[in-house]
Amino acid sequence: MRKAIITLLGAACFSCSNFLDLQDNNTLNQDSFWQTEDHLALAVTAAYEGLTPEELYGRGIRDLDCISDNGYNEWTWMKYWDISVGQHHPATDRIEWVWNDNYKGIRRANEILDNAPNMSINKDVIDTAVGEALFLRALFYNNLTMLFNNVPLILKVVSPQEARIEKSPKEEVVAQMIEDLTTAIELLPEKSEQVGKINKYAALALRARVYLYNEQFENAVKDCEEVMSSGKFSLVDDYGMLFSAEGQNSQESIFSVQFISNMKSGEKFSGTYKKQPQSHFGVLPNLVFDYYTKKGLKPEDDPDATPFSVWSDEKGVPKTEAELAAEGLSIFDYWAEFANRDPRLDHTILRGGEPWLDKDKWDNSVKATKYAIQKYIRTEVGLYGDGDRNFMILRYADVLLMYAEAKNELSGPSGDVFNALNQIRRRVDMADFDGGLNQDELREEIRHERRVELAMEGLRYFDELRWKTAKNDFENKVIFHERNFNESKHYWWPIPQTEIDRNPNLSQNTGW
Repeated sequence: MRKAIITLLGAACFSCSNFLDLQDNNTLNQDSFWQTEDHLALAVTAAYEGLTPEELYGRGIRDLDCISDNGYNEWTWMKYWDISVGQHHPATDRIEWVWNDNYKGIRRANEILDNAPNMSINKDVIDTAVGEALFLRALFYNNLTMLFNNVPLILKVVSPQEARIEKSPKEEVVAQMIEDLTTAIELLPEKSEQVGKINKYAALALRARVYLYNEQFENAVKDCEEVMSSGKFSLVDDYGMLFSAEGQNSQESIFSVQFISNMKSGEKFSGTYKKQPQSHFGVLPNLVFDYYTKKGLKPEDDPDATPFSVWSDEKGVPKTEAELAAEGLSIFDYWAEFANRDPRLDHTILRGGEPWLDKDKWDNSVKATKYAIQKYIRTEVGLYGDGDRNFMILRYADVLLMYAEAKNELSGPSGDVFNALNQIRRRVDMADFDGGLNQDELREEIRHERRVELAMEGLRYFDELRWKTAKNDFENKVIFHERNFNESKHYWWPIPQTEIDRNPNLSQNTGW
């Protein structure tokens, strides 16, 4: 079933993608297309394909963790490093790539929304296609508003000349996302006919995210509760399996981008290169340090643990065996520390000396930070691109975390909040949360839980932007290199200079 939808997607990449990517979409031959259910299926598949570019869910969304306090970009040409240290500008390539790919996805969704309602075919087929397009348009606009703040709101197919419009206030774009998702919830089936297709609960979960990101906590709670009470999703027993080939499309996955290799439509986020996974991506030591012990305590608060700082230099880089011995410490004691940590650390981060793929011990000298990404990585060395891992945009653990966060912000700690959080902790045999936490203390614990549960899933950077914690997180907590975050402008990216040049009605973001 999973391969069937991707095979269609692969075909559409060649048969429909170019058709929908013409610069002037009003030149489409409307008389020869938009006639049959097959035509609509091709257009819908091309809209799904809009999720797969490398700059989006093919790798780029995951790599936003390189900009957060989770990761470090070792290939400077990729420009994540520029953004992470505050050296980006309107002409930074990556900013333009992300802008363009999100708007390409919006255009493909608008093609369906403009044309499908007028087709003389089965109404249920039209309704489902319209619901899918509305979901996708909302998803792309959520990316844009989180990164750029105010953006042009385009709700129909337009010519290049017609696209020369002003930015809309973020509040207006958010209202449109909510309207789109509300309609999608009404139109989409509760269960999709094909694995990987968008259904009602995916739209509910995405609307909950939009509500949460924009501090509409009561509405976020309601949407999460509907997903939670549906009985259609649950946590899988094995956290590590979630990100393996065997764990794809599990009962925890609410909506995943489906990838397949050998059709030029694979992903790059799971690849290995020579002796390491994702050679451009170094995991920052401060993320490693942030995992609690199995008792649910910070290492410095656990009498049976030694803080990682004892085993590392001033930059957080692990000391060598010889360096430790010179201080009267043992490398074996250092590795024993990992056995006492939150098991999600082991499934997320690769450390030196750990067995890895075809090696008895991974040589961490190949990484500047001495830690590498483990989550989602393939089990073969030397396969960098064209992978077949699905990327989970929405999963049930995130719904539980969104629910806990929104309800705590709305009314403070409660049994329901702790129950949601403890489900996630118990899955990995971690101790339950302290039921005596007050609202502020629980807020910090929820934010910590989001970090360790969802690390390397492309959500941390968005969280730090919406919580307004980025300056402190980047400048005071990143311990491997220096970062700069200017609060007057770095909470949003600049509009790409190419867009400013071609659209006289488009103003640059404040500070840029």
